[in-house]
Amino acid sequence: MSPFGPQHEPDEGATEALGRIVYERVVGREPSPRTKTVLSWTAHLAVGFATAALYAVIRGGKNKHVLLEGALFGTGLWIVMDELTVPLLGLSDKPTAYPASQHAQALAQHLGFGIATVATTRALEDWR
Repeated sequence: MSPFGPQHEPDEGATEALGRIVYERVVGREPSPRTKTVLSWTAHLAVGFATAALYAVIRGGKNKHVLLEGALFGTGLWIVMDELTVPLLGLSDKPTAYPASQHAQALAQHLGFGIATVATTRALEDWR
């Protein structure tokens, strides 16, 4: 699906692949398994913080319906990132290569992230 071809190794998740690729380009060698784990978490957190910050900047007005807005944000993030961007960058196989249960689990995780992001943004807004 990717115009760049597969960038991930077999049994490597998208954040593992992203961390490994950046590490190899910067350091010039493959990371150790422990470093690869740290890089994966770092990549995942960086993308999460960046998307949450982007939401906080571009959202309009006060969140009246935290659950609804969070669910919409999480669903949109899942579609744009997991289902489109990650496969297009070659960080995963095409979406049809994975079982429906894996897509459902990823959607549920993104729903939780979306709701938590909207609730946190609302709490910080009320606190100011």
